[in-house]
Amino acid sequence: MKLMDRDGRLFGKISIVDVIVLLVVAVLVAAVFTKTRMPQTGTTVSTVPVVYTMRVQNQPEYMLDAIQVGDELFDQARSTGGSLGQITHIQVSDGTYQASLSDGTVAMVPAEGYYDLLLTIQADALIEPDGMVLLNRVYALGVNTNRAFTTKYASFTGRVMDIQISAAASEG
Repeated sequence: MKLMDRDGRLFGKISIVDVIVLLVVAVLVAAVFTKTRMPQTGTTVSTVPVVYTMRVQNQPEYMLDAIQVGDELFDQARSTGGSLGQITHIQVSDGTYQASLSDGTVAMVPAEGYYDLLLTIQADALIEPDGMVLLNRVYALGVNTNRAFTTKYASFTGRVMDIQISAAASEG
């Protein structure tokens, strides 16, 4: 008895193409079963809640309506596109700028029609062993960094003023 006949059938009964299709289907079924039913190995990385504050200086009055509590923050230039946190509080104060006065001195003077915003943002972050805070698992957040941020209706440059890590995370 021949292994393959002249019509391309194994043992004269089943086509070689059918055997290949059955093998591919069996491999796919095994892969799906392994992916969905078998326990996943590796380490899991958990995030911790962080709250950071950001100063946004000298914004025109229309920005007071464009930036709202509940807005999500994004940085399209340095992020994977995910949210960098949600605004939970906004403190508004009059804007100022540095001006040269007629007596030759330099002073901070009111900027009429402009406002400074202090945003409080809550997010989930990874805390690296060296203390680095990573939003979205890749976005490094540091105090005194100026970054361009966006919300649904606004784009602005803000400076991170403070980062507070959850007390439970800092104990563990």
